Amino acid sequence: MFKNKLITTAATILLFVSATGASAQAFGIEKGTPIESLEVVREISEFKFSVTVPKPHSEFESYTVFATPEAGVCKVTGIGKDHDNDRYGTTVKSAFADLCSALTGIYGASKNFDFIKNGALWDGPEEWVMALRQNERHLTTFWTEDEQSDLPEGLDGVSLSVSALSSDLAYILLGYEFDNMDECIRIRDNQDEGGL
Repeated sequence: MFKNKLITTAATILLFVSATGASAQAFGIEKGTPIESLEVVREISEFKFSVTVPKPHSEFESYTVFATPEAGVCKVTGIGKDHDNDRYGTTVKSAFADLCSALTGIYGASKNFDFIKNGALWDGPEEWVMALRQNERHLTTFWTEDEQSDLPEGLDGVSLSVSALSSDLAYILLGYEFDNMDECIRIRDNQDEGGL
């Protein structure tokens, strides 16, 4: 069991190392990639697409990109598989810890937020996932460009978080935000204002 977990963790680290390379990329998608160059599963909204990524990871079952015609891809998000029948959050916390360790090996130190709000109604150990669902608990880690992190050029930030759909079903989100995100937001906002 321990040997299998060690092999899985090593494979995770190798996958992320190969995915980051010299240029900023996420799951094999580079910053600024034109949406026409990707395999689009469906258009979620005008600038958000569900895609098939070149380098998938076993923890994630779907992927989205935020992209504009002018700037290309500016954000990639991996949406994790369901960890169900897990009221205590045992399996999702373990998967989160493995991913966090792999990402820390690549990007350096992170900023961690693991807390439950004061006066939370759902504060028992068997209510760990329910507290997430009710927005009373948070488990998130960020890597941003600072003296502790080592993000490649073109990548502004990486976020890893846990979210929940019910009292016993949670999943992980892994987001990569490129340094053209401001341009994508400006383009989207200009288009929104043009419709008023």
